[in-house]
Amino acid sequence: MNELLIKSKIKDYKVVFKTNVVEVSETIKILPNKVLIVDANVLSIYRTEIEDMAGDGDIIPFKAVEDNKDLDAVAEFYAYLIDRNAKRNINLVSVGGGITQDVTGFVASTLYRGINWTFVPTTFLAQTDSCIGSKTSLNFQNRKNLLGTFYPPSIIYLCPAFLSSLKTIDYYSGIGESIKFQLMNPFVKPDLQDVGQKIERLRKYELLDEVIMENMAVKINYMENDEFDLGRRNLLNYGHCFGHALEISSVYDIPHGIAVSIGILFAGVVSVNRGIMSSSMFEGIRKIILPCLLVRYEERHYERNMLLSAMKNDKKRTGSRLSIVLSDNDFMLSKYDDLEEKEFYEALKTLIVTLER
Repeated sequence: MNELLIKSKIKDYKVVFKTNVVEVSETIKILPNKVLIVDANVLSIYRTEIEDMAGDGDIIPFKAVEDNKDLDAVAEFYAYLIDRNAKRNINLVSVGGGITQDVTGFVASTLYRGINWTFVPTTFLAQTDSCIGSKTSLNFQNRKNLLGTFYPPSIIYLCPAFLSSLKTIDYYSGIGESIKFQLMNPFVKPDLQDVGQKIERLRKYELLDEVIMENMAVKINYMENDEFDLGRRNLLNYGHCFGHALEISSVYDIPHGIAVSIGILFAGVVSVNRGIMSSSMFEGIRKIILPCLLVRYEERHYERNMLLSAMKNDKKRTGSRLSIVLSDNDFMLSKYDDLEEKEFYEALKTLIVTLER
């Protein structure tokens, strides 16, 4: 399969798989009135291909770090784009990972009440997760993804060949999200041995196309009939409640997908403490995740009051207690809005012992 149609109440869109970067360049080149917003690191690696992709269009380099995923960056893009002769017929092309996608998507959704945009995801995390789902997200006042819209690109060109140039830790960030999807597979009850073997092959850069397709199928299943995140789609936040908090407390030294993996471990500790997951099941999950973390435990990243404060600021929180998605022994997920502070602190202590093992 080299093409996938994603149904959306906003507009249907396609994911088109390409075998190499040159194919992507040749496809983008024919778009009229295009402006490319390109992760500066990607531009430095693929300058020839991206300049060819731009043709007579403009290239805007973008430093894709969390500090730039905000309204200031959006305002700079507005100022640049509104000075162009082309207005609503601009073709905005985003080339990069999730941060570049979020900022470009937000600009596209709000400028002139919506302009056309295309996404070329270049990270494993973006290819396996964020490229589909319609969400755009911005940080605001040290709160992650607090602002955003639902506005899918018109088309996504997905080329796993980009992943060969990723830093190892960024590649493993994608593995972290892949672990999440493989554990929450709604089509079959996950077998931890099979999941572990698949993740081990991913670590060797094998099975990329297969796993990306499987992960997309899982995400699409959870999005069906809940595109706007009001119900079942919330379960995709498995590992994210604590994971987002850890990103903030580590000042983003721990990348998103690895933080999500640690968040799955935190959720597992809570599940074991509540008696809905066995210790043996948690141990099986731990054995899959620990070799994929690539970041050593550092006490400064796990300051408990900072983590608690970040979890309190989670946009998914609905009451006075903390929100978390938990799995039981059958890998059935449920969102809970009743995590007490005392329970949080107890789980954090156990998590730290787990990470130090």
